[in-house]
Amino acid sequence: MSALYQSRTLLTPDQISLHYLLWPNIHSQQCTVLLHGFTNDAHIFDTAAKNLQPLMSVYSLDCRGHGDSDWDSEEKYHHNQLEEDLALFLQQLPFQKIHLVGHSLGARVAMLLLGRHDSLKQRIKSFTIIDTGPEVRAVGVKKVREDAENTPTAFNDTQSFHRYLSQIYLLSDPAELQKMAEHGLKSIDGKLSPKTDPAFTRALWKPEASAGDSSDLKFPLNDELWHSLANISCPTLVMKGQASAILGKRIAEKMVNDVIPNAQLATISRAGHALMVDNPSEFSDTLKCFIKDNL
Repeated sequence: MSALYQSRTLLTPDQISLHYLLWPNIHSQQCTVLLHGFTNDAHIFDTAAKNLQPLMSVYSLDCRGHGDSDWDSEEKYHHNQLEEDLALFLQQLPFQKIHLVGHSLGARVAMLLLGRHDSLKQRIKSFTIIDTGPEVRAVGVKKVREDAENTPTAFNDTQSFHRYLSQIYLLSDPAELQKMAEHGLKSIDGKLSPKTDPAFTRALWKPEASAGDSSDLKFPLNDELWHSLANISCPTLVMKGQASAILGKRIAEKMVNDVIPNAQLATISRAGHALMVDNPSEFSDTLKCFIKDNL
């Protein structure tokens, strides 16, 4: 089976072109949908998608303001808008059985969707939450915001962007970091700039925020996220990086043991927040085993 992906787009009601990647499998009636985190893009899941393609078709979506999706001139980058985009995307898929996988911001958006759309919720066969929860660690959130705010607006070439990323993703696998560099820039006004809209950071965080945790977000929605988790009906996998600065052990165990009805926790070794970049082999194998067990 070919591991080559297709590049496609979906137009939203407010005329934003959402870009996504598709690894097709014509022999399966199920699919996996992959949702990246803040400042990342659909290609961050390339290794995992290739690993999952023998099981089913795999989609990886660029949220607005990220990757090859349009930037939003009105800066509608809050959780509610991203949840609407995800609902639109899932509604147009020709599958009744969907395995939903979200990393960080993508997982939080997916949690909201599962609490708000009963019809879509019924189509979700399994849910994987990657290194986040309704509450996250202050030190990690502070670093994510500072890294985003301090990102240069232009780079001379892919190599200079690679060097910059290596200072952010300290545990990264070399091949995965190289792919991030190759897919992470686009030409804007004759300059090579990161694909994430700088306005996304301003739209996501309160300007005066200082707590350094999820309450700093303009739309923290913590209570709603906990409620959504408590009402998830499908098997759920919570994946945590062994050295994560975002998802603490206490919150991860609370999610799995006390809140989500049918959940399990997997800790990925030699990984921080970006599990799929830090330890792509263990991450991909763990994800594939979970989804395969819930076909």
